Amino acid sequence: MSKNLLIKVYAEETTGRVDIIGNISEWNQNNAIEMRSKCEELKAAGTTKCHVYLMTGGGDCFQANEIVNILIDVFGSYTGEGGALVASAGTYIGVRASSFIMAKNGQYMIHKPMGGAHGNETEVENYLELLKNMTVTYYEAYKDKLKKPEADFKAKWDAGDFWMTAEKAKEWGFVTEVKGDTKIDQTTASMIKESGSPIEAKVNDTPKNTTDMDVKAMATLLGMDASSTEDQVNARIQANAQKAAGYDALKAQQEQKDKDDKEAKIKAALDEAEKDKRIKADARANWQGLLEKDFDGTKAVLDSLQPVVKPLSAEIKPSADGTGATYQGKTFEQLQDENPEALAELEDKNPEAYKTLFADWKKRNRIS
Repeated sequence: MSKNLLIKVYAEETTGRVDIIGNISEWNQNNAIEMRSKCEELKAAGTTKCHVYLMTGGGDCFQANEIVNILIDVFGSYTGEGGALVASAGTYIGVRASSFIMAKNGQYMIHKPMGGAHGNETEVENYLELLKNMTVTYYEAYKDKLKKPEADFKAKWDAGDFWMTAEKAKEWGFVTEVKGDTKIDQTTASMIKESGSPIEAKVNDTPKNTTDMDVKAMATLLGMDASSTEDQVNARIQANAQKAAGYDALKAQQEQKDKDDKEAKIKAALDEAEKDKRIKADARANWQGLLEKDFDGTKAVLDSLQPVVKPLSAEIKPSADGTGATYQGKTFEQLQDENPEALAELEDKNPEAYKTLFADWKKRNRIS
């Protein structure tokens, strides 16, 4: 079994076939857009059913979920079939099938979705929430198929990798029917062992036959002539891998550039707004969060704000009853009791007016 993901979409009379072989990781040429397009072409051409073949050690739980979404969106439902190994994210595709047949010598493994996050605390928290939601999605899918008590499954689920033979998977309800043995060569047996399986995978295929079969299968999946040599197939795989690596590098560079550009634009917008006194420094973090979510909309609102101006009247007037001086209609002692902030602002912005008001208070209270 190849570690590279190979997805083949084709028709067998009125049945659409989707073969998923290898690790469900970066899709390369078999990306989601291409897969959906091919499935829609089959549906438009008159296919009435869909059957999925799985031979996978798992991979990205989010991509497996997207594969299921495409299959259900296009075909409404699908049946499934498993080869020598259906594990991890691959089992989610299996349990979402209306029925699932598995080779008798095949192995089936379930565990909680896993992943890793990189970034600041907000990005890590967001990814953790996303992973928790996906864990619930996977758990509910397995629970819907259970033929044994949920408590027993929950214990297995929480313990880690849960390996089963095809017969055991059927007893649990994840497999509908067990068929005859499938061919397992030494490479596939080693791969199953390396994936952590405690169940021995017995080799039942000779290297010569396996090599011929693998070369033809890979040539067909790569869009090459079935008579292509092993060297030609390997050259195509290497070329595709190089293209994928180059694409991934360019994609990462562009994403980082876009991120840096956005951060620079946000900083410039906030610096300008703060300089123009349209926002206060303590409100900057809130505005930054809004700009990160919707830069253009928030920038328009930010630009429409008027500068924050604190009016200050330095005029000292006599009180209504003529008994003393006032500022904003209040005597010195009234401001002390009712609006000390205004008094402090007066002292800071217009010390001469403050001295006049304070002197009046001292005079009225006969304080030298």
